[in-house]
Amino acid sequence: MGQSFKKEDAVHLDLSVTGEVLKGVDLADQQELHTAIWKAIDAGNGTLGWGGYLEHRGIYRASPHFLEGTVDRSLHLGVDLWAHAGQKVFTPLDGIVHSLAMNAQPLDYGATIILQHETSEGPFWTLYGHLSKTDLHWSPGDIIPAGTAFCHLGEPHENGGWVPHLHFQVILDIGEHTGDFPGVAALEERLSWATQCPDPMQLIIFAS
Repeated sequence: MGQSFKKEDAVHLDLSVTGEVLKGVDLADQQELHTAIWKAIDAGNGTLGWGGYLEHRGIYRASPHFLEGTVDRSLHLGVDLWAHAGQKVFTPLDGIVHSLAMNAQPLDYGATIILQHETSEGPFWTLYGHLSKTDLHWSPGDIIPAGTAFCHLGEPHENGGWVPHLHFQVILDIGEHTGDFPGVAALEERLSWATQCPDPMQLIIFAS
C-alpha cells in the first residue's frame, strides 16, 4: 500500500486487550469497531492505520472460529493495515502465486491470496487476507513482479465480515497449507509462532 500512503499518513493502532482504541467497545459489533478504529486514525491525522504484530487481542472471542477445544486463540501473527475498501495493495517483492481461496467462515480471512518468494536460502511466503472477491482471478504459478497492484481491500460481505483492512503475514514454512494459514495463535505458543512468522513490517514500504 506504500504507493498510496506516506509514512506520516500512517497511524499506529494498539488493538490489544490493554490498548485504548477498543476500550469500552462491543467487540462483536463491527460498526462499533469501525467507528473506534477510524476515530483513532482521524485523531492521528492519518489516512491509514497499522499495527497488530504479536498483539494479544480480545476481538477474536466474537467468533467460535478462533476456539480450538478449550484453547483460546488470541495472539495475532500478522500486521493489519486499516484503510477503505477498494484500496489497492502492491506486492513488495517479486512473487509467484502459491494459492488462493475464499475462506468464508464468519470473521475468517474471506478472499485470500498467498505469494511465494524465492531467496538464496530458500522460499518464504506472504499472506494477504480480507481481500475483494474479484482478486481471486489469479492462478497458482502466476508471476507478479514487485510493485504490482494485485489485490484490493474487500468489503465486509467478502472479507470475512470485518471492518475493511489487510491482514499481511510472513510465513517461513507453509507446510501443506493452501489458500489459508493460521493468523491467530494461542498465547502460550508465542515463541514458536514468532519464529515461524517474523515481523512483516520490514516488508511494508511507505512512499517517501
